[in-house]
Amino acid sequence: MTTTPSRFQCYPLPRLYPEGDVLVLNREQQVLSRLSQGRIIEQQVFTFSEMALIAEVLESYPDYCPFEVLLSTYTHRPLDQCREQVNRALDEGEIDGVIRPVRNLLSRCRAKLYPFGLNVAALLETGYQLVPLSAVRPYQIRKAGKEEAQR
Repeated sequence: MTTTPSRFQCYPLPRLYPEGDVLVLNREQQVLSRLSQGRIIEQQVFTFSEMALIAEVLESYPDYCPFEVLLSTYTHRPLDQCREQVNRALDEGEIDGVIRPVRNLLSRCRAKLYPFGLNVAALLETGYQLVPLSAVRPYQIRKAGKEEAQR
């Protein structure tokens, strides 16, 4: 990540975008933009909560963003406290219930990331990772769309 003026954060995302393309996150306006050769080619508006989680996933790229980081961001609780909760839930087989609010929020973000050619993939009992949309099977996209329609 590179920082320009404080309200903007730039993410070049090597291996996902060609050299020179960049995602720009405007935290004040909650807008994510993709720039290619200095021109805006895609733009989406996120809620404050969506933006906070997407920022964590972007900052973790190319690695995954652990559950405890996302849970801490979502709940505004200390990271250590969330790490303990996630570890306990993993040990007790209750991780789905603990991470459900984060999963639901990231599910809403997916539709907004698709026009960027991006997706947020769940990693079993680990966290979430930014991946190219092409890495997603078509049935996963349809399923995500159906979940959105049911809300």
